[in-house]
Amino acid sequence: MMRLKKLLLNEYLLVFLFCLAVIHGPAFSLMDNFDQSACIDCQTYLGVAELDLDQSPVRRYRPIVPLLAGSINFAFGRVFNVIAPKEFPGNFPLTFSFYLVNCILLSIWGVVIYRFCKAYALAPICAIGGVLVMLTCRWTPYIAGTPLADSLYCLVLGLVLLGIKERNEKMVLLAIYLGPFAKESFIFIAPVLFFFSHVGRLRQLIHFSLSGILVFSFRYAYDYIAGHPPSSGLQADLGHLDYVWDISKRLFSFHGAYDVMSNFGLWLLFPLLALWVAPGFRQAIKEHSEWYMLFFMASVLVHMVLSSSFERMFYMSMPLICLFTGLSIYHLWLAFAENKK
Repeated sequence: MMRLKKLLLNEYLLVFLFCLAVIHGPAFSLMDNFDQSACIDCQTYLGVAELDLDQSPVRRYRPIVPLLAGSINFAFGRVFNVIAPKEFPGNFPLTFSFYLVNCILLSIWGVVIYRFCKAYALAPICAIGGVLVMLTCRWTPYIAGTPLADSLYCLVLGLVLLGIKERNEKMVLLAIYLGPFAKESFIFIAPVLFFFSHVGRLRQLIHFSLSGILVFSFRYAYDYIAGHPPSSGLQADLGHLDYVWDISKRLFSFHGAYDVMSNFGLWLLFPLLALWVAPGFRQAIKEHSEWYMLFFMASVLVHMVLSSSFERMFYMSMPLICLFTGLSIYHLWLAFAENKK
């Protein structure tokens, strides 16, 4: 009984449940009203989940989330059919399976962000305040409530940052092996791990090599079984370079900047207000800023200029946004307490 009580009162379990409670409602509402047929990304991942291998060469090599959803659907699909809303626009059991997987992965990501904030000595209440930026971001219910695979990549990037900060070898190695299967553009994050992780570079080279062998073997096997040309995936990935100029022009326009800043929502008021009224916040920014963060943000920028949905790519920087928002909440509280004296 005592062990069960201790488990239920575990700090990280409580944070996970809190994240799940905040995410699931908006995500379910979006899932119930989202037109999957109009989203090519969703159709690709639904196809992979059903083992239909004739899919887009840009997204078909990201199997983990679709296969997890497909497995849940295989086991519980008949049960999910019973609770399906009337006139649901699509395959409800499979979509609901994606919803479950994505909600869980994003909630785990919330725990990673919370732990990342605490690693910088933020009090639990301020760390939770930081995590709320992610939980209430407009992209969170979209990623959780639709048949997409971004949730795993978000978790991988969280492991990268927390692994570097906590010098946690297990997290670093997990990111190295999961990253390429979560998204091909992990190749732009790999240098951040290589140069700023505490894991020796020779050991990292070995693990990156093994990870590369695994992912390229999978891609080759996929194309061989599906009858696709072996180079089709690589050609599709390189095709993103054709749009860099157009995407960059959109990104650095007024509407592009607005789309990017919408990731903050009204939470942006906290750091702006802290810069104005909390003298210690600027010093805290300097103290908590580290070189790996700068290179991580440079990698996120590369993701953005290679994606037509650059505002969704900026969402990947959420652990850093949450950290500095949490810091602003702390220093606003200090300024408020000082003002009351």
